Amino acid sequence: MRATAELMVLLFTVSQGVGDPCDGRRKGAQCYGPLAQEIVLHLMDKTPLDFTLTKEKKHLLIWRSGQLQTKEPERFSFTPNDGMMKIENLIKNDTGNYTLFIYNQTGFELENRRLQLFVEAPVTSIHLVSKCLSQGLQLVSCSSKGGDNLQYWWNLNQKPLEHTDLISGHVQENNITLKKHVSGQLVCSIRNNVSKIQKEVSLSCVFINCTSNGTLITQWLPEISKTLCDNPTSGSKTPQSKNYLPIMSGILSALVILLMIGLVIVFMQKKKKSDRKDEEELVYADVRIVDQPRRSIKVREEVEVEYGQVKFSEQPCRTVAMKDDGTVYAQVRRDRTWESSHPYIEDRRHLCSTNSGPDQY
Repeated sequence: MRATAELMVLLFTVSQGVGDPCDGRRKGAQCYGPLAQEIVLHLMDKTPLDFTLTKEKKHLLIWRSGQLQTKEPERFSFTPNDGMMKIENLIKNDTGNYTLFIYNQTGFELENRRLQLFVEAPVTSIHLVSKCLSQGLQLVSCSSKGGDNLQYWWNLNQKPLEHTDLISGHVQENNITLKKHVSGQLVCSIRNNVSKIQKEVSLSCVFINCTSNGTLITQWLPEISKTLCDNPTSGSKTPQSKNYLPIMSGILSALVILLMIGLVIVFMQKKKKSDRKDEEELVYADVRIVDQPRRSIKVREEVEVEYGQVKFSEQPCRTVAMKDDGTVYAQVRRDRTWESSHPYIEDRRHLCSTNSGPDQY
């Protein structure tokens, strides 16, 4: 909170010195002016009949009966309409205490107000450098040419730099040492009551292990120094990269395992399809081979049976003892049907019955 309050006061005073008029109507006002430039002081709202502005008992402006009398006409000027006084081409000797005396018509002093004026040299340039130290630490230095009462402010990645980010130094000093893992955009701001200037640098220290023009380099350097390497030394790794090796090896191992599983699945699917195709072809071949013999056997059996019946009709007549059951009867009826269709056979039957005896077989 204290640092924030100081920053707010600083910004307020800077805005006064840069171009806005400094309010000298308040008692004990403090105004800041840039060296070799100008400043505007708001002395009063309405111009009285008579007043005198002095600096350490030296009269600078004298206003009498609407007439301005001044000791420094080249650099001091006053505008009665708005009560503004301007001082041009400020010098160091302009710093000091100023007193405004206001009188009435009879010359009696009605009021006096004091203000302080400070003339400071503005910041004209800024120089910001960073250096990589051992163990990944970073030394950052911020400096400028010119400027009075300089104050330094640091911002990291658009936020105020914390004390926990430092190994040594202070957040309001121009030289600081940052911890190993601090990275990003670091901004140094240099300011005083009349000016402000800033510059940023990228924090990027890495460990380099390579050869450059035949010289081996093994140290912490800015990342841009990698371009100095001719051929990186085999196995050279930064400490940061070593942390990622177990992760990368684990990922690669997982990918190899997944690839092998995928190949096994594809092989098994192809094998199943091949087995199914072979089974279908074998069953089809068995059906064709079995059907053909069955058809040929049936045809042969019918021909032999028919031929046997014809031959049987040519054998000598025999008397067969007929059993009285359903099976023989069915056979007799079948023979009759067949004999009725062949009259020649029927005549032969009668002849056999007349010539054969009762005991003849």
